[in-house]
Amino acid sequence: MNWLKRIFSGLERVAERRRYPRYPASAPLEIDVDGATMECRLDNVSAGGVRLTPAVTVHMGAMVTVRHSSSGLALQGRVVGQDDESTRVQFDSEDAGIVVSSWLRMASETDGGEGGQRSRG
Repeated sequence: MNWLKRIFSGLERVAERRRYPRYPASAPLEIDVDGATMECRLDNVSAGGVRLTPAVTVHMGAMVTVRHSSSGLALQGRVVGQDDESTRVQFDSEDAGIVVSSWLRMASETDGGEGGQRSRG
């Protein structure tokens, strides 16, 4: 109970939930859900997951495959969040960072260098 009092009194900060830094990027992606493929765009990405726009019609917890349209590089994950504008997917693979770094490099090459700068917010 003391930990709760310290948090509410401002003596302790609640730790940031994100384990990996996020990077804004823009690239065409595809998301496979239950055998259907939908086109979307990469909005931001980390080694732990991705934010896709526009929002994809899929239920929370659904298993999906996110694929970079040009390269075919893909990662499997689970839908962990949605709003009116986006869908968030958490990657299952511990090696997702390798694929994510390729996505960032390709986004940077195709969007004039905008992709790959760390998001501060």
